[in-house]
Formats: sequence, C-alpha cells, structure tokens
Amino acid sequence: MIRVDVAVIGGGFSGCAVAANLAKYGPPELSLALFEPDELGRGAAYGTRHPEHLLNTRARAMSLYIEDPDHFTRWLNGRACPDDFVSRRLYGHYVGEVARPLFARGRFMHVHEAAARIRRIGDGFSVQVRGEPTFYATHVVLATGNPSPNEEFLPLELRLHPGYIGNPWRYNFGVVGGHVLILGSGLTALDVIGALHASRHRGRITVVSRKGHYPEVHADVLPYDLIVALDAHDARSLLRSLRRHVDTAQRRGFDWRSVIDALRAESEALWRRLPVAEQRRFDRHLRSPWDRRRHRAPVAVNEAREVYAATGRLQTYAGRLRSFRNGEATLSLKNGTKVRLHADWIVNCTGVGRGSMLAQNAVIRTMLDEGIVALDEQGVGLQVDAQLCAVGSDGAPVPGLWLVGAIVRGCRFEATAVPELRTMAHDIAIGISARLRDDAVSGPVLAEACN
Repeated sequence: MIRVDVAVIGGGFSGCAVAANLAKYGPPELSLALFEPDELGRGAAYGTRHPEHLLNTRARAMSLYIEDPDHFTRWLNGRACPDDFVSRRLYGHYVGEVARPLFARGRFMHVHEAAARIRRIGDGFSVQVRGEPTFYATHVVLATGNPSPNEEFLPLELRLHPGYIGNPWRYNFGVVGGHVLILGSGLTALDVIGALHASRHRGRITVVSRKGHYPEVHADVLPYDLIVALDAHDARSLLRSLRRHVDTAQRRGFDWRSVIDALRAESEALWRRLPVAEQRRFDRHLRSPWDRRRHRAPVAVNEAREVYAATGRLQTYAGRLRSFRNGEATLSLKNGTKVRLHADWIVNCTGVGRGSMLAQNAVIRTMLDEGIVALDEQGVGLQVDAQLCAVGSDGAPVPGLWLVGAIVRGCRFEATAVPELRTMAHDIAIGISARLRDDAVSGPVLAEACN
C-alpha cells in the first residue's frame, strides 16, 4: 500500500487548486496523490468542445490563487483583457498548466484512474482503485465536482429517447438538428443555444422552466460605494432589505448590478445567520431569482438566444414537463394551458443535481452508507463544519476528511463559482498544512515521553 499525506479525489478546478495551494503552503516533505482519469483542470465546466462557451466572470476575477489576483491575467499574456469573458476551454488550459508541473515533484503523483472506494482506517483512510486498497492517506479531499443534472422527475421514456442529452456540459452539439426541447432556462441553457447556433443548427428551439426567465446580462457598472447591510432574520426580511438597498442605489445613480456585486463578499455570512428553515424557504422561493441576477451571462452568450428569438425559432414557456410519449412532450404552463410538441432532441439543463443525484457517485454513496459522511439538513449536499471538514452521520467532524465544491452547496451559499472555490481550496490547504505540522511536532514529543 502506498502511503501519502494527502489524497485528492478529482482533478477539475477544485482538486487542482487544492494541490496547488498545498504545494505552496504545505511542508516541504508533503506527499500527495491526485486521482483523476481525465486531463487535469477540465472537469465538467472546462471540458466543453465549444469555444463559444465563455466564462460568466471577467478574467480579472479568475485567478486560481486568492493572494495573487492577477495570476490569470498575467498567464493570458495579452490574449485577452482583464475585463474580457474568455472561453472556458482556454481557462481549462490555464488550470491544467498550473497543475501539471506540480506532479513533476518527487512527492506529488497524478493517478490516472478514478478512486473506487474510500474507507476509514485508524487515523487515516484507504483509497481503493479498481477494488484494491492501494493507497493510505492521512488526509482526503473530496473534490468530485458537480453532480449530474436532476433526472428523477423526468419520465423514463424521455430518458430512454435516442435524442435525450442528460449531461450537456461536454456534448458535441454539431450533431443536433430538428426541434430541440430544452428543460431549464439558466446559464447552461444559454450555452446550449449558443452551441447550436455556432453549429449552424437550423431547427426550432423550445425552452421550458418554472418561471420562463433567463439569466440577466452583464453590463459595465460603477462599483457600489456603500456596505450592503441586510436583515438576515428570515428570508422575507432579507429580500425586503435587499430591495430597499437597490432602490436607494438606483436613486443615487447606481445600477442594481453594483449592489449585487457588493453583496457577494457578505453573502456567506448572511447565509450562515439564516435559520435552517429560512435557508430552505430561500432555496424554494428566492434562489432562482437570486441566481438570475447573481450569475449573469456575458452579452456575447446571450446574443445567440436573441438571434433565435428574432427569427421566430425560439419559444419560451413558464411551466413544466407533464409527460412524454412517442416523441411528443406535453407541457403544463403556469397559466393553466397545455402545449403539445414533437421533440427530436431533449436537453436537460435543470442544473446541478441535489443530494440524491450526488449519491449516484459510487464513492460518495458508499461513504453515505457507512456514515462517514452525511447529507446536510436541506438534503442538497454533504454536511461540513466551518473549516470544510466533513461531518459524519453521528454529527461529529471526521478528522482528515475535507470537502470542496458543489458537494457542500447546502452548507455554503456559494459553492460553484471560482472566487469561492479558490477560497475553499486555500482554506483546506492551510488547514491540512497546519495539522501535518502539528503531527510532525507532536510525534517526537510523544516518542520521548514513552521512552
């Protein structure tokens, strides 16, 4: 069995960021194994085949390192400006180029396979590959990325349809033609429309979502000059106080986007102050309108939707899919009417899956079954403490087991965007480094005491 200090499960942005920060802040003798069968730095977000898929955050905010905010823009070396929205494929190149040299170090290894099982053994963990317990790690970081989109609500016949695309993030839309039904109207739906347009799709598109709203679009705005203090007593008070701030800001000549952007630094603290019941209420009623304004689309991404709409080839409905039979979808609309349409292709853009979809990951499912990890109180992701240490089914933190990314999005308000992910990766690396140094100091002391 190969012994390492740290095992990182997943080689997308979060896994690579953890490894990079451990290389920077960890003890010189730190050993690390990162388990990722695919190319480093890609993951679901940056493995797209379509260059028209853009980041929805400006380049100046996309550094991998929190203490070096210009790292990404320096890497671009003139290929884009700090205020540009660069392609996700290019950003994946950046993350990969940061990560790959790490594994030229003698104590860092990239295991080109997926972890099959993680078990608690003594004060550490075994990591199995192909069913064999080949690694033993003192610390394990789960950085498994976004769970697949929700599918449980979809009819089985639709999921078995040859034109069904359950995971659109890496699909080649050049093969898609005819009438396309898109379920969901968020950023992923805009990416799909953009990919279809760039692939010279000539058919029609129908989009259906609960509200029938698309993300707002970015604009150049003045930074807000006040601290946004909100009432986090409950979800309703939070919304009312935000509206008051926006109204005040607009009277002073500021765009509402300025207020939302200023609030970002405080959003995590506000979320933690909300009682769990109010967090659930926010997720049910306010998460969608918040995300439309917080996670905005670049103008260039929204242009493809406008082209389809202007040519009469895009229809958007507020409602839900009621049934699907023999290639015909029935939609129930909010106004009480029904729409029937034939779909050649159906694309699931309903967003990141919740806890039940998370459990489809074999490693996480086994850990849930054994009580090593537990779902959070909302059933959205896995439970963590304030330091991002996993919490087991007994309610106690699991020393040495750390979680980062979308798998903690029930406990963290923001858990999918780079500015928050890099902070998590940094904090985990600092936490692991401190514990390894403490262990290195206490080991000799204990040995002397026993002699």
